[in-house]
Amino acid sequence: MDTDRRENPRTEAKGLKAKIIITHSNRSIMLADVNLLDVSRTGIKLRVQKPLVVQLGAKVQLEIILPYSGVPVILDAVIVHEKFESEFGLHYIDVKPEDPLTELITQCEKRRSWID
Repeated sequence: MDTDRRENPRTEAKGLKAKIIITHSNRSIMLADVNLLDVSRTGIKLRVQKPLVVQLGAKVQLEIILPYSGVPVILDAVIVHEKFESEFGLHYIDVKPEDPLTELITQCEKRRSWID
């Protein structure tokens, strides 16, 4: 049986959407309506609508609008995992305690129905 050995537990983010900007080779690609799968204090897992070829290590900026407060969460991250060119694992870059990441995780934990 596989045991999850992460220090920071993942919280399901089913139904939460985001916009991301991927920067690779000095080019930026903007994607809208990316589905978030789960979040933690150190990273996030997401699924794109259409397969996307990116390199591991590419920088990403996420913009997530919290469904209850409408507060935008903007996080910088790097791609650290890829699955089938449609699911990606991201690791946050320079997240500070005052960033609204805690609110994002709290809202995911409540598991209410998300507002599109």
